[in-house]
Amino acid sequence: MGNRDRYSFTDKEWDEIYKIGYMDQQDIKSIAAEGIYRGGEELIAKRLQANQYLPHNIEKVIEAGIKALEKNIISLKDAKEIQAQIKDALEEKKGYSLIRLGDGELLALAHDILLDSEEIARNPRLKFLSYAGIDIPNHKYRDQLTRNLLQASAIGIPTARFPAYQRLFNQLATFYKLPLKDLNLTHSVINYHLNKSTTLYHDLLKSKKILLIGNRMEEGKRYFEKKGYDSIVASIPVNGFNSINNVVEQTKLYDYDVAFVSAGIPANIICVELAKMDKVALDFGHMIDGLLSN
Repeated sequence: MGNRDRYSFTDKEWDEIYKIGYMDQQDIKSIAAEGIYRGGEELIAKRLQANQYLPHNIEKVIEAGIKALEKNIISLKDAKEIQAQIKDALEEKKGYSLIRLGDGELLALAHDILLDSEEIARNPRLKFLSYAGIDIPNHKYRDQLTRNLLQASAIGIPTARFPAYQRLFNQLATFYKLPLKDLNLTHSVINYHLNKSTTLYHDLLKSKKILLIGNRMEEGKRYFEKKGYDSIVASIPVNGFNSINNVVEQTKLYDYDVAFVSAGIPANIICVELAKMDKVALDFGHMIDGLLSN
């Protein structure tokens, strides 16, 4: 991609579009300019009456809006705070579940409530949901995921304010009337933050008995053993939502302290169910894929 960012234009090109973008050509820069307008100034224009003029651009309106809503700002827990919570749970022999909400989990929660199943099925970019463990529609598991949110010890939510990420989470939080200030919220990529900013995974692998759950976790077991960790007691595969009860039952066969769960969307439910059994269960996510690819 050279000097371009991971989406499309360079920072300089975006700056030019933002300053003097036109919407009169059928080219990518005109589409980008329209996107900037529709996602900002048009929202203001729609809220003004005919013949009204507000002499402020979107930046000033947002600044005033944030000031008016600052009492609603929530501080997300960082990696060191989550690490401390996990270690406290282990010390006190209490259950602890760390779950994470990415686009897959949010779409599963939102289908046939905020988004039609048919709309999701038509979008080729959303074919990954089956791989992630759920076939849409599935209202039984959607509702189970919803109940799950209020039972988790910590919830990773998206910080990227894109349509399928934080914007969708905000809509779900409003629809379900989630008590956001009472929830223990962190980043949806907390699994990576824990790896980068703390020694948690090393400490657990060195001193605790670890159960691996997920379809790549047998490979993960070999990987960790190759790295010198002899704490892995077993690995259990996961075959979508229909296998959750069986997976949870299988965990009872092993003596372990912490479960690393890389099982797509079902990981959320598995982690919460294991915490009810006084185990620490962490949504390890695609961390395992990254480790195995190195």
